Amino acid sequence: MKTVRKKVLFIVTLLSLLSTQLMAENIKGIIRDKSSKEPLTGATVQIVGTNIGVIADLDGNYNLAGLKNGTYNLEIKYVSYKTIQIRNIKVSGSTPTVLNFEMEPESLVLGDVTVVARKNLEGEKALLQERQKATLAIENMGAKEMSLKGVSSVADGVKKITGVSLASAGQLIVRGLGDRYSTTTLNGLPIASPNPDNKLIPLDIFPTSTVKNITVSKVYEAGAFADYSGAHVDIGTRENTGEDFFSISINAGGKINTLFKDFYSSDRKGSLFSTGNLNKSLLTMNKSEFEDSYVKNNDPFGTSFSISKNTSLPVIGGSLGVGKSWKLNNGQRLSLLASVGISNDSQILEDAYVTTLTAQGTNLNEFSYDKYTSELKMAGLASVGYTFRKADRINYTLFYARNAVDAYMRREGYDSEGVNLIGSNSVFHAYTLLNNQLLGHHEFGKQWDLNWSASYGETGSDEPDRRQVMFRKDDAGALSLFKLNKQETMRYYGELDEKEVVGDLRLNYKFGESNKIKIGGTYKDKDRDFTSARFYYNLNAINPTITDIYDTDGYLNQSNLANGTISITRDFQPKYTYYAGSEIAAAFAEAEYYPIQSLLVSLGVRYEHSTQWVRYWDDASNEKRSELNTDDFFPALNMKYNFNPANSLRLSASRTVTRPSFIEMAPFLYKESYGSSEIRGNENLKNGYNYNIDLRYEFFPQNSSDMFSITGYYKKLESPIERVQESSGGSAVHSFRNADNGMAAGVEIEIRKEIIKNLRFGINGSYMYTDVKLPEGEGIYTDSQRQLQGASPYLINADLSYTPSFGEERRMSLAMMYNVQGPRIHSVGIYNLGNVEQQALHTFDFVGNYEFNKHFSAKVQLKDLLNSTVRFKQDVPSTGKVVEVESFKPGMSAEIGFTYKF
Repeated sequence: MKTVRKKVLFIVTLLSLLSTQLMAENIKGIIRDKSSKEPLTGATVQIVGTNIGVIADLDGNYNLAGLKNGTYNLEIKYVSYKTIQIRNIKVSGSTPTVLNFEMEPESLVLGDVTVVARKNLEGEKALLQERQKATLAIENMGAKEMSLKGVSSVADGVKKITGVSLASAGQLIVRGLGDRYSTTTLNGLPIASPNPDNKLIPLDIFPTSTVKNITVSKVYEAGAFADYSGAHVDIGTRENTGEDFFSISINAGGKINTLFKDFYSSDRKGSLFSTGNLNKSLLTMNKSEFEDSYVKNNDPFGTSFSISKNTSLPVIGGSLGVGKSWKLNNGQRLSLLASVGISNDSQILEDAYVTTLTAQGTNLNEFSYDKYTSELKMAGLASVGYTFRKADRINYTLFYARNAVDAYMRREGYDSEGVNLIGSNSVFHAYTLLNNQLLGHHEFGKQWDLNWSASYGETGSDEPDRRQVMFRKDDAGALSLFKLNKQETMRYYGELDEKEVVGDLRLNYKFGESNKIKIGGTYKDKDRDFTSARFYYNLNAINPTITDIYDTDGYLNQSNLANGTISITRDFQPKYTYYAGSEIAAAFAEAEYYPIQSLLVSLGVRYEHSTQWVRYWDDASNEKRSELNTDDFFPALNMKYNFNPANSLRLSASRTVTRPSFIEMAPFLYKESYGSSEIRGNENLKNGYNYNIDLRYEFFPQNSSDMFSITGYYKKLESPIERVQESSGGSAVHSFRNADNGMAAGVEIEIRKEIIKNLRFGINGSYMYTDVKLPEGEGIYTDSQRQLQGASPYLINADLSYTPSFGEERRMSLAMMYNVQGPRIHSVGIYNLGNVEQQALHTFDFVGNYEFNKHFSAKVQLKDLLNSTVRFKQDVPSTGKVVEVESFKPGMSAEIGFTYKF
């Protein structure tokens, strides 16, 4: 721990030494937007007739230093704002002259056409103002705050929002409600998930280099799809609303427990950039032809079971961005933004441990393992915007992302029969997303505006070659192949493809000073195809001498397949495939009305016609079809009372729905991949309905970035869908049931405060209580009433940042972030065993950034400085003991990066 403190102290000292040059202050001040009082970062202040000038910093501050005594004329400029010229400014002596400026958006009057500038919603202060003015209670985080806090993906960003956490499998937990209770949109439009077990798309697929801001709403409005009670997470992609730019950044680093150590990886076709899915002809050809002929004359897979060893080197990543705007005739404007980013990571988990207990507290099986993971993340964004007339615009956005994870795990331990086993497991998983969006906004006079949008998206989840070899170790330490039932050495292939089309049209009518009526309709159609296959190796005819589990080419090879010593059984049954689809047609009406100047009442109702189906095959290969068709109305009330411009009170009440996922509706035995949980859906599932109440007080001091909020909430869950476990053939199988009822309630607090100039502190925390009651006689749970799975009773985020400026161009930012996540149920106890709980987890990060000038900057980032261990414990009621059943240590990471802006 002392070593870590020394490293942090050294980095802070180094960055501080770079900023020791002091300059005299002669003319200084703050530049803001005249109406919103938002600081105009990047505005220029220049002495007319010279090349002397400065650029306003993140808080709108400027400082013209080192001027000789005399009289000067100033010119203040900011893109799409009216230029300010001020003459005869006298400078004398050492006392600085303070001049603050408020700029107005530039209005180009061309006949009857007026062009108005758009806000840049990447800055923290701009987003706080949006949050204060919003009809709904929202929370947000912009690109600048994400950069300050070292946030590398949307997943990292949402974890810093009050009441939000991520489970170990990447599932979003909001106010104790799991993945099924939330929804994700991209620029306001739904986006599909490539993961069959999760409703939401993996949020780490969105790097912050492509993100403008993240907005989280935990209350419902009638204009949104009604299938959420936890949170609506909207990811806004970047667009060019300001000056032209070109930037390039590069970073390098790695985890301290991984760098320069031995790193094991499996053989694969190509690289992490390519997937290498199975040739479809291997599944469509006759089974006997494949097993008796094809595999003897051809290598069907192109990879071996051998494992290679290398040295783990620092990982390198970077991003490239460009923005360009053109002013056209009649005040029209065309803008372009393109961004591409790539990052990779390597991680070693050594001496990790996992065990399964019996009801008596003895070990049913027990394994220690080492895991070696390589990950590639890349994303590209292109945005083209066209602005015309007063504020009409059309925007096209193309977004592509790919996350590829290659993991090798060596396990050693004892199974339920007491056999000493060693497992060699290789897993490659690739997620892809391609999304096209076209959006339009049109204004007709001062009262009417029309918004329309359409999107087409494709997502994919591929496991092109999961491999496993099991070895047996005798008392003398000799190794042999484990051949219990000819399924221990195997390969698995799985592919999931999903396509989604969305169309949205809404019309707004403004009357009075601030009142509105909104009507609109939305259509969404989604289709999914999933297929998988298994290939089992019969090794009964070989008994090789094994000295190294990593080198299998001497016996698991094409020669032994060709001569028949080894055979492969293809297991491609109809039950390993399903097709699914859903269709929602919706209409809504909403009114925002001020009965008095200080009170806003927003009342709306939404109608949704929903059809959902799954076509599947049961264990006997009989084709089946499950359907769930409903028609529902969803009312929503959102009220806001302003005591004064700084203090307000919000009240929200709504009814929403929780629909089962495709896989939960299909009653066949489903296993996404070898070694994962077996899941059998339930064709009798019905929708769950949620009744939500929120009360929030907010305080936003004027002309400040400080804020305070406190929220209380209560949710009644009617027929919530819960995962249960049933006994089947002596083993447990996961399934799903509608529970009787459930509830979630809690309190959330958020504080942001500038302690002194440039030194800011932020903290948010939540305390929650959840409860769910299962029907009697359902499943094999130890407890029929418990807290919701994945819910932590408390969550805390805190950060401290220091952001001084030195001269007109040099700036520094130092930030420390702390997070604590309370204990929560990881898996629910069965057969008289208690729940498996993940223990409280504490993390501490540091980020330092220094801008040498307007072009060049450097960043140092340290994550998990506490080097925390993730631990899971289980209560054994029969013995009264609590036993540790799993533990691993992700490890501290360090990274240094450089950015150059042209």
